[in-house]
Amino acid sequence: MDIHPYQAGESAELLCIFLFEGESPLSPLVSEVSAALEHALSLPQDPGKKGSLRVVPVPGAPVRAMLLAGLGKRPESAAAQATAYRNRTAECVRCASTLGFESIVAQFPGKPDAFLSRAVAEGAILGNYVFRRYWTTDSHPERTEITSFGLAGGDQDGLGRGVVSAEAQAFARDLVNEPGNVVTPLALAERALVLAREGGLECTILDEGAIGTMGMNALLSVGRGSTNRPRLIHLVYRPDAEPRRRIALVGKTVTFDSGGLCIKTRDGIKTMKTDKTGGCNVLAIMRALGTLRPDVEVHGILGAVENMPDGDSYRPDDIIRTMNGKTIEILNTDAEGRVTLADVLTYASRVRPDALVDMATLTGAAVTALGNYTAALVSDHDGLSADLLAAAERAGERFHRFTMDDDKLREKITSQNADFTNSGGPGGGVITAGMLLREFVDPGIPWAHLDIAAVAHYDKEFDCYGTGGSAFALRTCLEYVLSV
Repeated sequence: MDIHPYQAGESAELLCIFLFEGESPLSPLVSEVSAALEHALSLPQDPGKKGSLRVVPVPGAPVRAMLLAGLGKRPESAAAQATAYRNRTAECVRCASTLGFESIVAQFPGKPDAFLSRAVAEGAILGNYVFRRYWTTDSHPERTEITSFGLAGGDQDGLGRGVVSAEAQAFARDLVNEPGNVVTPLALAERALVLAREGGLECTILDEGAIGTMGMNALLSVGRGSTNRPRLIHLVYRPDAEPRRRIALVGKTVTFDSGGLCIKTRDGIKTMKTDKTGGCNVLAIMRALGTLRPDVEVHGILGAVENMPDGDSYRPDDIIRTMNGKTIEILNTDAEGRVTLADVLTYASRVRPDALVDMATLTGAAVTALGNYTAALVSDHDGLSADLLAAAERAGERFHRFTMDDDKLREKITSQNADFTNSGGPGGGVITAGMLLREFVDPGIPWAHLDIAAVAHYDKEFDCYGTGGSAFALRTCLEYVLSV
């Protein structure tokens, strides 16, 4: 999609006019639609009401139709306004696509600055996203791909930044939506090598032998039951000048999660291709950094593995010695994410980052606690938590922070036979999982865990999210990296 500031006289098929509830729209860019707009505004329902979409044909005008899109009540904060702009743009693009339009000109209240222009660009690309790779018949809903989107008064730099961010999210979505028979640990490693060559990144791939030599027995154990052997992927972005900070991003990357010997139910195993979302997000962020070129050094680290049951699978009651020497007793082979992350977080600690953030589809407890529209942030570091929550607000993603100061909960991950168990049970599951992960990050490193299990996949489109993998938390982490 070509996203650009609107130029006077630019032709388009659809004119989208956005307005807040109780406010009149600006004079339309296309004078020939003025009469149709005046008539539409005279109808009883306020077109600025949130969720309102009103399509108005305009025969004889340079555009085929006008779309009035309600933004709801004007938000007080710039971040909330950006979220409204992003989400409504995505919904309007989807509407235009189903109506067969290919080009759009959008007009928002006032002149969008760089921040708001970025949000609009993100919404346009995310709303246009559909995973079509395996469609071979015409049985799917008809959707026209939008090829051109012009924003009246749009800021060029803001639009450009939004394009990079949204294209990164679309890239991650593509990887997440790929099935487990296509994206294996080896396939992800190969894609990382291509990404590194294209983006000027450093890339190190460790195979099964190298992983074992480094003592990463936890990562190896989870992958033992699969013919698709594990890979550790380490990408590095280095700025042109001396970096201000060094950031490490770690992504849980279980390319398919059967649950292992504690196999999932028929319904629970569905969509388990999305258990690689954290790692796909990290790959996409590293790809974006090659374009954006911030002055921070960033390490993207993935432990790619497939969790399958066979005669060599790791078992309940197994005790595993991890890379940092601590031991984990396995109670549930379906709590494999924290086992793989134990070694990957230890590995990431050795690059001595100023901050370490992991993204993981980790717990069902996150779904129970927060529902399907808010992710969990678990951290014992107030400064890093505040920075991430501020980045999330600007990026339009919802997080709720959990602290780890409950000593009684900590008892749930202690083991009589080892240092820790890999499952603390259902009560406080988000927190106990975070407590276990913290044991594998060097104490002096600020760390935060983003549990995105509840928000990684959607069956229905809403706001800027399409069906399938969401790549939730990508925008937050990218915003954080660019703002620290």
